[in-house]
Amino acid sequence: IKATALCGLGQTAPNPVLSTLRYFREEYEAHVRDKHCPAGRCKALTDFRIDQERCKACNVCARNCPVDAIHGEVRKPETFYIDAEACIKCGTCATVCKFNAVVW
Repeated sequence: IKATALCGLGQTAPNPVLSTLRYFREEYEAHVRDKHCPAGRCKALTDFRIDQERCKACNVCARNCPVDAIHGEVRKPETFYIDAEACIKCGTCATVCKFNAVVW
């Protein structure tokens, strides 16, 4: 693009993209190829789930979910799950979980 551009803007506009590609290629590839955001910042590419090994089934995540996307029986960690269709990916569940059982 830079070599064939006829104006200064066309020659400099690609610089931020080329620079970030040089230093963050792995992140670009994860987003494009794997449909995954390593930083967990891109809501569209983030899927929250409950790690049942860490879950204590205290129900704090479910009580704080603004759209009631978390279901399970208190004191039965194996029953807790996040309904991916209902989840708005706000991250509240991960923030309130004291056991780091909500992962993405």
